[in-house]
Amino acid sequence: MEKAEATETSGNSLMAPAGEAGWTYYPLLSLPRALDIVWCRFPTRDKPSNPGPKSRPALVRSVYLNKNHTRARVEVTYGTSNQKLDTRPLDLVLANATDLAEMGLPQATRFDLDATVTLPWCEEFFVPRPGQTSPIIGHLNYAGVSQLETLKVLRRGGRVK
Repeated sequence: MEKAEATETSGNSLMAPAGEAGWTYYPLLSLPRALDIVWCRFPTRDKPSNPGPKSRPALVRSVYLNKNHTRARVEVTYGTSNQKLDTRPLDLVLANATDLAEMGLPQATRFDLDATVTLPWCEEFFVPRPGQTSPIIGHLNYAGVSQLETLKVLRRGGRVK
């Protein structure tokens, strides 16, 4: 696996330039797809360039390849078991036990749609759960996708039919 050092590019986005030491990249064949759920060491606000101290679920929003198609970045949304239903009504909350099992989530999860970062697809940020070989734990199912699409409309100030 290749290594490169992360640098902040804009906003909350991290990108690792080619040829520098730092990150241990996964092969491109292991890339997640949009709406996959991955196990991630999501960075903290005070250290946005470093892997966070705790692994947690993250929802993949987009995947980007560099110009040479040799490395990738993954845009992910923060997942937490802290529901905050009263104060975060426009976040994606997944709580149905059947849906959670189908998506590979161990417990009810809220994806904070305002906390999205772009990270290098590397071992330092994306880790397999214990007993697993891939950081990809599942995929947002139909009910989750439907809820996410509704939230997108509501967040833009639209109305749901």
